[in-house]
Amino acid sequence: MWADVERFGIDELIAADRGRAGNSRAVSFAVQVPELTSVGVHWHDYYELGYVLEGRATHVVNGIAHPAGPGTVFLLSPADLHAIEPFGTQPLRVLNAVLHPHLVESTLESVVPGGELDLPWSGPAQPGVGVQVRRIIEEQSRRAAGWDVVVESALRTIVVELARHSVQPGDPGRHVVGGPGPPAHVGRALRHVERHFREPLTLAEVAAVAHLSPHWFSEQFRRATGDSFQSYLRRRRLQFARALLESTDLAVSEVCHAAGFNDSSYFGRAYRAQYGVPPSGRARRASADEVTVRNR
Repeated sequence: MWADVERFGIDELIAADRGRAGNSRAVSFAVQVPELTSVGVHWHDYYELGYVLEGRATHVVNGIAHPAGPGTVFLLSPADLHAIEPFGTQPLRVLNAVLHPHLVESTLESVVPGGELDLPWSGPAQPGVGVQVRRIIEEQSRRAAGWDVVVESALRTIVVELARHSVQPGDPGRHVVGGPGPPAHVGRALRHVERHFREPLTLAEVAAVAHLSPHWFSEQFRRATGDSFQSYLRRRRLQFARALLESTDLAVSEVCHAAGFNDSSYFGRAYRAQYGVPPSGRARRASADEVTVRNR
């Protein structure tokens, strides 16, 4: 079982990829095609796009198990934690793309006004996604002049395809792409919270992201979300804490701090008030078959 939860940073991964390519020009992504063994639960400060090329696995996202096989595509936000457990005799090969938040969010704003992303996404890819994946692999391998521009364009195309097909009309329980969302300035603030809610956050800091005074931002935020900033932030941290408790064997005190709480007693009271049980009464829900994901 997991003794800790790893967190990966985009700057190091992109720098390593640029170093391997001998390219000094700044890019907003890094792409690899690894053969994966068991990948322990972790999260990161970037968006992650994955496309399964070969093999099968159980992909546990925020404590919930999803089947993954050839043609499965997923897009995870910096707020998601996940783990992968391959099975069967065939190696698990995955196109794995590390995407800078600006790349994803600027792309999605053209499809999802207000920035309501409703991630994570996971499921079978549309046929056009496979075409773009093959182009990315070819360009990444050849690294001919302008390869990075072509790869970034293909990555943006995949993100747009996922957004367009994430919900079909009549699909219950999921958001409608392009539907009403919060005002743009509140959307920017919500995305900032999604990336940084595990860190110390103040109303004034997030209001500055929205280019509003704290008082006016507080009113706009409540109007858009139906909640105060502090209540929203607490609930988001509790959601993350619950996913950690259901996905790992971390101690409650470790989960408390990983989710952004500083006081274990306060965390326990808030968790009980939100979910009706103390955080020590964790419930595993990885899968009906008790899928076990081993640490790396």
